[in-house]
Amino acid sequence: MRFLLLLLLGLVWAQDLKTLEAEAEKARALEGRIAQRIALLNRELQNLSQRAEALLREKGRLEEEIARLEAQRAALKGEIARLKEEVRQTEARIAKGEKELEALKGRLKALMLSLYKEKAARYLPLLRAESFTDLMVRARLVGYISERDTALVRQIQGVLKALQEEKVRLELLLKDLSAKEARLGETQRALEEEKKALEATLSNLNKEAQGKRALLRETLRERQRLQAELAQLQAQILAERRRQEELRRQEEERRRQEEAKRRAAAQPARVVVPPPPLPSTVGRLAFPVPGGRIAVPYGAEGSFIVIQGPAPGSPVQAAAEGYVGGVLYLPNLGYTVMLVHTETLSSVYTNLQEPLVREGERVGRGQLLGYTGGGLLIRPEELEFRVAVRIGEETRFVDPAAYF
Repeated sequence: MRFLLLLLLGLVWAQDLKTLEAEAEKARALEGRIAQRIALLNRELQNLSQRAEALLREKGRLEEEIARLEAQRAALKGEIARLKEEVRQTEARIAKGEKELEALKGRLKALMLSLYKEKAARYLPLLRAESFTDLMVRARLVGYISERDTALVRQIQGVLKALQEEKVRLELLLKDLSAKEARLGETQRALEEEKKALEATLSNLNKEAQGKRALLRETLRERQRLQAELAQLQAQILAERRRQEELRRQEEERRRQEEAKRRAAAQPARVVVPPPPLPSTVGRLAFPVPGGRIAVPYGAEGSFIVIQGPAPGSPVQAAAEGYVGGVLYLPNLGYTVMLVHTETLSSVYTNLQEPLVREGERVGRGQLLGYTGGGLLIRPEELEFRVAVRIGEETRFVDPAAYF
């Protein structure tokens, strides 16, 4: 009945293990896809960062160009203001000259009218001249006055013409500078529009980058959650494998015990001779493996008992006071330590790792000799323990359980 129960449990656990392993495989595949998505998001974020850096550099260049155009426009506006002031001054000079010219023309007009009305009277002083020389002087004087006024008119007209030409030149230059300033303004506005478009693109890139960073954070959290689930699945798989290993071990132990019983039943009945009593100086033997139990009784597998410790590498102690009579190492059985307690009593410990005592060393009762697990053919938590007694001239192994 117990065998059938263990078999059924083994089948259920095997099915559970396959299910857990399938879930773990799915989780690992999903983690791989998430890792690929994370790598893709990182590459996209890197590309967005590079594009943003390029846009920022372009924005800096545009800002420098706009600042340069603003400086040029400011210089042109200053030059235009200066030219406008010169035009204004020229216009004022022209107005002044025209006013002077009008006044001079008025004087000439009045003079001509006076000469016309008083023609006779104007020449009378000339006729009163006392001599021809005086007459010539007086005539030249009247002519000189007329010529001087006429020359002054021509001079003023020349100045006005020059001022008009200067005004035209200044107005052309002003028009050219204004057109240049207008073109610079258009260029600046175009650059500012380009800058606005660039800033809009940069804003969109930043928003896209923020979205991808949020997606990356969510993906990383998903990966972390998946890794935690995968670690839990792996822990469950490990626990399930340990349970199956324990199941197999129990099954092997059951089979070994059944085989031992079968062998014992097949062997002919023999008279069991009780072991002789221990020397009074020794007393009862200490159990060699603290916390252990007798897994195989004396005679089931040989002239020894098998003691199962709490775990692999269980401590092994001296059963009684004595000295180390010998140390032997065989790869399949590990280290064997023999203790001599009296002339008629010895104990043997097999399946030790490298012992902690040396041959000839004195040991006390309960002193640590080493740890189980040194052999290849014996379980790492088990110890083969023998007790040898000498009766007369004969030395033989006896059941150690009689002395605990």
